[in-house]
Amino acid sequence: MRRLAALAAGLSLAACATAPGAPAQDSRAYADFLIGRVANARADHAAAADRYFAALSRNPGDQNLVEGALLASLAGGDVERAQRAARMASRTDAPAYAYIVRGADALVAQRYAQANTELDRVQGTAAEELLARMVANWAHAGQGHSGDIAADLAPLASVRPYGGLFAYQQAMVLDYSGQQAEALAAYDVAAHGGLWLPSGVARHADLLMRTGARDQALALLGTENNRDNPALAAMRAQIEMGQAPSLERLTPARGAAAAVYGMSAIFRQEHDGASSLAALTLALMLDPTFDGARLALAQQQSELGHIDIARRMLHELNSSSPYAESARTLEAWMVYDSGDKEGGIALAHAVAETGNPRARRSLADMYRNAGQFAEAEPIYSELIATQPNDWRSYFSRGAARERLGRWSEAEADFQRALELSPDQPDVLNYLGYSWVDRGEHLQEGLAMIRRAAEIRPMSGAIIDSLGWAYFRLGDYSQAVDWLETAVRLEPADATLNDHLGDVYWRLNRRIEARFQWQRALTLNPDDPEPIQTKLQNGLPAAAAPRTVNR
Repeated sequence: MRRLAALAAGLSLAACATAPGAPAQDSRAYADFLIGRVANARADHAAAADRYFAALSRNPGDQNLVEGALLASLAGGDVERAQRAARMASRTDAPAYAYIVRGADALVAQRYAQANTELDRVQGTAAEELLARMVANWAHAGQGHSGDIAADLAPLASVRPYGGLFAYQQAMVLDYSGQQAEALAAYDVAAHGGLWLPSGVARHADLLMRTGARDQALALLGTENNRDNPALAAMRAQIEMGQAPSLERLTPARGAAAAVYGMSAIFRQEHDGASSLAALTLALMLDPTFDGARLALAQQQSELGHIDIARRMLHELNSSSPYAESARTLEAWMVYDSGDKEGGIALAHAVAETGNPRARRSLADMYRNAGQFAEAEPIYSELIATQPNDWRSYFSRGAARERLGRWSEAEADFQRALELSPDQPDVLNYLGYSWVDRGEHLQEGLAMIRRAAEIRPMSGAIIDSLGWAYFRLGDYSQAVDWLETAVRLEPADATLNDHLGDVYWRLNRRIEARFQWQRALTLNPDDPEPIQTKLQNGLPAAAAPRTVNR
């Protein structure tokens, strides 16, 4: 287990599997390999898998091609082709993921010794070896070694950001082995471990119910994050109606699925998209009923622009799944984001007719994003009437009201949102910037934006707000540093590039200013006309600067 901690500590240094080397020089196979490699690098994993398998049809024993096909299939969410590629790999000198996939298949089939043999052979990147160790823990548990695993995992609960996952795994292993008191203690540690893991929360609540702690189970499922998860909300509703939670029995395969799902979330936090996708595919390989993983995989595929793959995954969800409405809402967003705003809103409206608050919120958000603020505002008001302590509805209604010119009402909504949740960076940023932009409460507004930037320092939008606030105050030397940072964080954002051009102009860096404005025009700004005017005429003379002291 020391090895597990070392892998976790060094993961960010070697997060993603290396690209496979070149195959033997068959010209057609080599061409397919090169095209597949380029497609993988561009995150077009389905096309990459097609090319790698085409090359394998001519060179079936080439392990470099096997590795390429395997990585592309996992990243593309294709369980069947990932298993096929793993079977084509060498028995004793295979790519790391081949051993992991074969180990996962053996675990599902309850061939625990075989799973251990496969997983013990993994030698690869930190991400690969850590995934293998997490799955191997459950192969050992299947062989009856739960106590040893739980004891080894306990000291790792403080390893960030993995501590929460290790604690949940320790708790689930103890639960699986029947050590309920020890499992409950470990679940309590996991709940404060910094990783929100819905499947772990569900197992915790289920154990509380099995030990007669109904009120504690309801309290756990009633926290803000847990209420928002469809599966956990459905579980809470069952308990409130006096029913036993309909949770599948914990098995080594399901425990391993929860583990690699948690790893996917961590990989995503560390911007390792390929490993995150591979882990989600492994979770579905281990537990095909894991709709939370299926929805997450569809979400990530949609973000990559793979709409057909994402929609296929969403359609695989059973209509009775707690995640069914979330899937329909995500599909509506995919249609909306593809450019068909009316079609997306129509789909969202159909889902919202069920009365589901999450679906209603999504419909309102679409209206707001489409600039239809008058349609969005009353829906947020309905949500506030039914859930008066939800800060998000106040914030969203405030944003709609601000755009409708109803500033005093918007300001009250933002302030109420902060009363309910004082450190929400989006609210701090929006209200703080609005005050600075309006010349009101300048010192307090600037402090709010600074606080938002402290909480979310990698947000280009928030860093841009801080820079723009300094710009509006006439402090151009401060503004330029923050606006340059914002553009480095989000170089393809038209507004950020436009703002940077403005501060360059005020600093008499006129060539750079026009370059940034020209670049902003290439990034599809919402309103290009003001930028075109600045390119022709520059900025008008600056007004007397405001200060935070007046």
